[in-house]
Amino acid sequence: MSRRKQCGIGLVCMACTLGMLAPAARAEGRATDAYLDESRGRWEHVARQIWDTPELGLKELRSAAVLIDVLEKEGFQVTRGVGSEPTAFVATAGSGAPVVALLAEYDALPGLSQVAGQSKRQAVVEGSPGHGCGHNLLGTASVAAAIAANRERLAKKLPGTIQLFGTPAEEIGIGKTFMIRDGAFKRTDIALAWHPDDQNRVTNRTRLAVTAVDVEFFGRAAHAAASPWLGRSALDALVLFDHAIALMREHIKPTARMHRVVRDGGTAANIIADHAQGEYWLRDASGESVAEMLGRLTKAAEGAGLATETRAKVTLRFSTREPVPNDALNAVFQRELDRIGPPRFDDTDQRFARAMQKELGFEELGLATAAMPFAQRNGGTASSDIGEVSAVVPLAELNIATRPVGTAAHHWAQTACAANPLGYKGMAVAAKVLAASTIDAITDPAIIKAAHDEFVVQTKGKPYVSPLPADAKPVAPH
Repeated sequence: MSRRKQCGIGLVCMACTLGMLAPAARAEGRATDAYLDESRGRWEHVARQIWDTPELGLKELRSAAVLIDVLEKEGFQVTRGVGSEPTAFVATAGSGAPVVALLAEYDALPGLSQVAGQSKRQAVVEGSPGHGCGHNLLGTASVAAAIAANRERLAKKLPGTIQLFGTPAEEIGIGKTFMIRDGAFKRTDIALAWHPDDQNRVTNRTRLAVTAVDVEFFGRAAHAAASPWLGRSALDALVLFDHAIALMREHIKPTARMHRVVRDGGTAANIIADHAQGEYWLRDASGESVAEMLGRLTKAAEGAGLATETRAKVTLRFSTREPVPNDALNAVFQRELDRIGPPRFDDTDQRFARAMQKELGFEELGLATAAMPFAQRNGGTASSDIGEVSAVVPLAELNIATRPVGTAAHHWAQTACAANPLGYKGMAVAAKVLAASTIDAITDPAIIKAAHDEFVVQTKGKPYVSPLPADAKPVAPH
């Protein structure tokens, strides 16, 4: 009887995968831990540099330059402007197979400026961007891991290629998708990623597919007091449409999410608005469900246009699918996470975390001090364009605690922690897991084969199809 039949499921179970890949658990790659410990100050400095100059998606010129400079000094060959995005790059070291890629993000979020290490809301510059998702930690840890793994590759004369993809604009969902469209991952065998979190775990099967659209209405301007009957209000249409979407929320799956922001509601209260625009995001556990919701949204927009005698226009902003899981790579991550262990937070870290939780009205649980065992539904329900990468090459993702339990990303609390010792401790663990897993994959062909075998099963052998229109160009909404 086959191993899959013994497990009673269609895919290789986690326990079996761990057993199949057990030979890779030997001591190779542990030198990466030592290097990352010795160079820890270097990476904290890099992370702080990026934190100090937060930049929004497709505008991360200084952030990308900091990471590129470090990589080039370590002998990586860097190609800039990948995917027609000025702040996207790929750095490469080594040659031949296997080709292991690490993913780095470095974009910030609007309006989340916050003083580092401050448990109360206090902006550095009010209204300015901040690293409320911890991407300064994310990008730095991935670069540190790539360099640590490459030093080990050189020292032991190992075969293979290490890639570091600098992927911009994750917060607006487009960076990796445009890079894929232009062939960035064609040579890659596997991809390894991580994200700051409030827990320590291998994450899988929880991220949501997402599609974002601009919904515009075009009406007719008129004087709102002297001759309102001559006008047709685009703002009325947007309000009516938004109400329809609010009612629609009662009739979508529990796993779905719908949210929006108004981009344009007119120019003055005494002018009938001839243009109004909202940005709407649709999420669910599968791309098929999101597509069904998009069809309903489009009908609602057309209906609002008819009701107000305006014209509706729905334009795709971006789309990314739910990640394709890969338990063969998950097993590698879990083994290294268990070996390295979670961040070692001290009393100062815990007091700061509890003070922040108290400020936010959360239970004062402090920081996560354990690595979660593997489970099929570990992780959160945020979306990411890593979903597109996972549909092109086998991918695994890791979460490491860089903020207090119960706090969320896209919040000033994460900004405060992203240039704080507790954030740096999480970053250091992530770098070690990524670096050691990279060496595991380079030295054990069974890992690459198992990852590819499962990838074929999960994707049913279907070729990748980009969600982008053929004429799409990367454009920031800011």
